[in-house]
Amino acid sequence: MREFFRRINPFNRHLIRNLEAGTLLEIFLVMAVCSVLGIRFFLALTGYPSLSPGNLHIAHVLLGGVLMMIALVINLGYINKSANYLVAVIGGLGFGAFIDELGKFITGDNDYFFKPTVALIYIVFVLLYLAVQTLIRKPKLTEQERLINVLELAKEAVLEDLDRLERRKALALLRESPQDNPMTRALQELLQSTDSVPLPKADIYTATKQRLRRYYRRLVKKSWFVKAVMAFFILQSLLTLGIDLLLIYLRLNLERGLYAIFPDLSFFDLAGLGAATLSSAMVIYAIMKMKSSRLEAYRMLKSAILVQIFIVQVILFYWAELPALLGLIGNICVLLVLNYMILQETNGSRSQENRTKKREATAGS
Repeated sequence: MREFFRRINPFNRHLIRNLEAGTLLEIFLVMAVCSVLGIRFFLALTGYPSLSPGNLHIAHVLLGGVLMMIALVINLGYINKSANYLVAVIGGLGFGAFIDELGKFITGDNDYFFKPTVALIYIVFVLLYLAVQTLIRKPKLTEQERLINVLELAKEAVLEDLDRLERRKALALLRESPQDNPMTRALQELLQSTDSVPLPKADIYTATKQRLRRYYRRLVKKSWFVKAVMAFFILQSLLTLGIDLLLIYLRLNLERGLYAIFPDLSFFDLAGLGAATLSSAMVIYAIMKMKSSRLEAYRMLKSAILVQIFIVQVILFYWAELPALLGLIGNICVLLVLNYMILQETNGSRSQENRTKKREATAGS
């Protein structure tokens, strides 16, 4: 019993970061979102049937719990790489089935159709995404973490499943580790003496992601596509600002004073109105900065789209699920294009700086 408590004591143990964490957590989130969308689509398509034998009601939150339990058992019982990916898939599906029933557990009458449920689920996924980004963007791995991750990769050598990319990644980690460490030398000898297997065929998820990435890169290089996306986003933001101003004008009652500008609007209305106005103001500022600094303008546009994704979309999901989902897809497309444009502008600025430094060095010599 003493050994048990020693092992679970967080002050005696380190949490070691996994190099594969980004991919695994991404799969978990994607499968959870697919689970929620799949369940809601199926229920809407079939008229929201219920499994209720006798006086019982079997909710799909139980299915979510079973899937998460299976994922936990696999995680505790198996230690190879394939098990980690299986855990991410099954755990994500289970979490999606669990969180989809959120409305039943925050309402007194167990109302699955509670209106703010989808908005709350969206907030949960946004917070999870931010937590994942924070986790995988931590400072550089420590010496101990590098060696442990190499050991994890070396497992594949024992299973005769170590491919060329995994071997290259492990050796790169070892080169960053102190060469006088006996463990470093032992792992280098192990990896160099082991033959790597041919690269395996990409799984469905990886192949789909790679195909979409290639299509995105081809599409974003077309000037007409970038201009169309930016024009759409700017017009959308200006239209939103115009609607906001119109609402203020219609709500304004000078006879009753400025406190009556929004007499009938709820908190969600005011929050959505304020966030949409902020996003539109950022877009106008970005347009004004476009001539003097395109990079600063693109970053401001990115901030505007993030305001829409993290705040405005929550309000939209509160009011209407399908239009909000379509709007979210559009905003994500705009964000991807902006990320590419920021990268291109940053690379262009660095190239210009390098050329300037070379000219100055040549002139000085």
